[in-house]
Amino acid sequence: MIWLQVSIFTSLASLGIGARSYQTSLTGVANQISAGEYAAAQADLAQAQSASTHIIDSAHGFNMTVLEYIPGISSAVHNWERLTDAVENITASTDDMLTLFGDLSGKSGTAKIFNDGAIDVDALKALPPRVKSIDLGISATYNNLLAVQANGPLSGPLAAVQAKALTTIAPIQDAMKALVDLAPQLPDALGANGPRRYLIAIGNQAEMRAAGGAPLTLILVEFDQGRITIPIKGQTSTELFPPLNAPVKWWGPSANPFFDINPRYSPMVVANTHPNLEFSAREMAGAWEGGSYPAVDGVVTIDLTAIGSVLNAMGPIQSAAYGEVTGDKLGQILLIDAYAKFGQSDAVARQKANQELLDQLLAKLLSGDELVTAAKAMAKTAPGRHFQVWMAKPEFESVILRSGAGGSVNAPRTGDWSAVYTQNGNQSKVDVFQERKVVVNAAVHTDGSAHVTQDVILTNATPKDRPEGPPERIGYETSWLKAAYVMYVPNAATNMQTIYPAGFAVRPFKNHQQLGKGYVDDGFGQKLVRVVGWTAPQASSTVSQSYDLPAGTFGKNGNLNYTLQADPQSLFKASTVTVRVTAPAGYSPVETDGMVVNGKTAEVSAVQDRTVKVSIALSKDR
Repeated sequence: MIWLQVSIFTSLASLGIGARSYQTSLTGVANQISAGEYAAAQADLAQAQSASTHIIDSAHGFNMTVLEYIPGISSAVHNWERLTDAVENITASTDDMLTLFGDLSGKSGTAKIFNDGAIDVDALKALPPRVKSIDLGISATYNNLLAVQANGPLSGPLAAVQAKALTTIAPIQDAMKALVDLAPQLPDALGANGPRRYLIAIGNQAEMRAAGGAPLTLILVEFDQGRITIPIKGQTSTELFPPLNAPVKWWGPSANPFFDINPRYSPMVVANTHPNLEFSAREMAGAWEGGSYPAVDGVVTIDLTAIGSVLNAMGPIQSAAYGEVTGDKLGQILLIDAYAKFGQSDAVARQKANQELLDQLLAKLLSGDELVTAAKAMAKTAPGRHFQVWMAKPEFESVILRSGAGGSVNAPRTGDWSAVYTQNGNQSKVDVFQERKVVVNAAVHTDGSAHVTQDVILTNATPKDRPEGPPERIGYETSWLKAAYVMYVPNAATNMQTIYPAGFAVRPFKNHQQLGKGYVDDGFGQKLVRVVGWTAPQASSTVSQSYDLPAGTFGKNGNLNYTLQADPQSLFKASTVTVRVTAPAGYSPVETDGMVVNGKTAEVSAVQDRTVKVSIALSKDR
């Protein structure tokens, strides 16, 4: 029996060594694909395949045949074999996914789906069944892994490998799920069945709107039977809607409180005032068409944070006006230096220099050489709303909303909510210097109700050596900021109040459902208010709102847990949110990493470069 004990030990050792190497290598494959590194992913896959061989070999051999006949151990051997089969299938599915990535990027040696301003429509149509096949294989493997019974004899090693395999397959499964939703929509969305037109609005974060930067540059991209063209592009204010932001007539969503009548008659640059892109994109599409331009099938908004991420991934470009432009320098160059270099009288020269820079970027993107890399870099900025998409077709739009790139603004079903947006009102270009802090103070009561105050502290941190500008404080040479503070409260909130500095005022919304104290329905059944006021250069302003949340919001029967969802705005410098929760008598905060506790009050802070979720448990004192 010594040989059997030795062989079992050898098999277990092979299983353990293989599992450790396997998880590390397969995780490496997923990370390299995410980074766009095809060759490095291939190297990691080769290591994963070698490690999987150790795992598979551990379940085979004469010793395992003998063990199958030993009472109490045969089931463990059977589950061992099922586990190694699952590992083999994970490896095969990962290989298929890497091949798909290589084909999409053109790095596998095959023809690129997207190359030199054109799309291989046949390859695009073949994409959905390939994606579905890989996803089905991964799902089946996942279910087989869950079915493995890691109990009884040999349960420890089997459970360890099962856990590692489940952990390893999770990111691969998530990646494929996103493609499963998207792939069937791509052929039609990219013109396989006829022309599709999309308006790309490049947001200027030096002049903010609630849904993003002001759309001061517009590009129309057309897809038709594999051909990609850009028939229209230019500066919004002077080239596309002259003379200087001429108002146009368009129809927009009737429930949008930022416009009181239809048809609208306003300049295109104010079309993205609603925080929710589901309204603002429709307004931009309508205003575009109102300017006698072709109707569009969707709107894509990107800003300099997203473009900078793409440049960091693809490499710098050269500008006659600005020299070498990298992703890290892009915002400084276009949002700060350009306005200093070109005064108001040289606005056309500045716009021309910016357009030439953009043209170089578009040419690089349309070459297709780094399309996958660029797309991944841009997608990473979507959580901060620097890259957003709206599609006119509901079936397309549903995919976008599920992906998190739809720019929607939705209150959480339960708990507290902080959703704050500032909107430029004097055409200044000082939002790039904006430093914003949101401070949420919540006093929780024993019945799970709470009284909440949200302070929005905005600092106009323009450089001290920058001139204050013209006396009327209007235009991009002024250092003053006139801002509208658009603030939401949770749907269950009552007793809403606003507090603001002298000279500020609640600006009401006309012809829309009024909820009292300036609050209105945002068109999606949610409550918002707008406060407007001026902030001098190097000064700060604080606008606050308070409200009550009902009993049971944060628990009951002695179990209290404060939760908050804090949503971002795509500022050039991300806002911060600080949450202070005070426990009721007889309770204390449960301290966690990153939390500061002072008596009955717990405090946590975060940068709002994405949606921030806070959870603070309050336990009964002993």
